[in-house]
Amino acid sequence: MKDNFSHAAAEYAQYRPTYPANLFEFILSYVKEKKQAWDCGTGNGQSAAVLSSYFQKVFATDISQAQINNAYKEINIEYAAEPAEKTSLPDNAVDLITVAQAIHWFNFKKFYAEVNQVAKPGAVIAVWTYSLLHISEEIDLIINEYHYKTLQTFWDTERKYVDDG
Repeated sequence: MKDNFSHAAAEYAQYRPTYPANLFEFILSYVKEKKQAWDCGTGNGQSAAVLSSYFQKVFATDISQAQINNAYKEINIEYAAEPAEKTSLPDNAVDLITVAQAIHWFNFKKFYAEVNQVAKPGAVIAVWTYSLLHISEEIDLIINEYHYKTLQTFWDTERKYVDDG
């Protein structure tokens, strides 16, 4: 597991973009019960913060204690420095699992086994990433050149999962 963000956790918390309200509205429209959510790979808790308004409890995990130390605080959010693949959650405990821009760092087989173990029957898993924007053919060529060639050596190999859609 890589921890690429602990060294700049305070800056990450300050400058990390948030997600649009309509994303959460869409996800929550599929969730029947709202007792507990698990925000996996929470980083500084930008998704956990939103979920705390809808769920009795939000369990938010990240491998970086530094990220958690800089996370948004709310009485019904419990943070834990735990890997996505093995949490302290009990079986059949959560109604919603969210992964915001972190799935590419996980061991998929072990993570989805953990999801199946901790999710209640009928629970929802919502995973999202952001990749390259598309504007026009001309501009897209410039963005793609910069992303895939100029910056190629700066991307971790896990980034390919996001780029592949």
